Amino acid sequence: MPPIMTIAVISERKPGGGEIVVAASTILSMTYLTVKPVSTQTTVRDEFINACRMTVRNGIPKKYAGRIENPASLDAEYADFWLAFDAKGEKLARQIIKNSGRSVEKGKYDFPGMVHLFEHEVPDPPKDGDLKAWVSTFVSQLAPWKDKIRKMHLDRS
Repeated sequence: MPPIMTIAVISERKPGGGEIVVAASTILSMTYLTVKPVSTQTTVRDEFINACRMTVRNGIPKKYAGRIENPASLDAEYADFWLAFDAKGEKLARQIIKNSGRSVEKGKYDFPGMVHLFEHEVPDPPKDGDLKAWVSTFVSQLAPWKDKIRKMHLDRS
């Protein structure tokens, strides 16, 4: 059995970065993948955690909310690859890897590089209103990434 892959999900969006990385971690969670949320923003509302829990079957958003890492304390060894949800997060992830003396361009598995900018514009979670609808949209947007990760795992098995 191949080792478990590790992905860091990063957002430097203010103020929603913490909620974005908690939702992404919850959605991408799989038995053969360790997901690590990264953001300087650590506030995650209880109602947001509940919306994630109700939308993502077997999701554990509260666990991820308590594990948001500050990017200032990380190095390139932290994850096999990084998925950024905004340009600031992408820039910061690239800087972390470069500061560690690693190549940003040389990726692991089937990815062409260490850092990937999510292809959709992710809006901040709403302050009021239907948080479940926001999470559901994010689930749909992340589905291709979940499939890519699953395929990488199967190809390595």
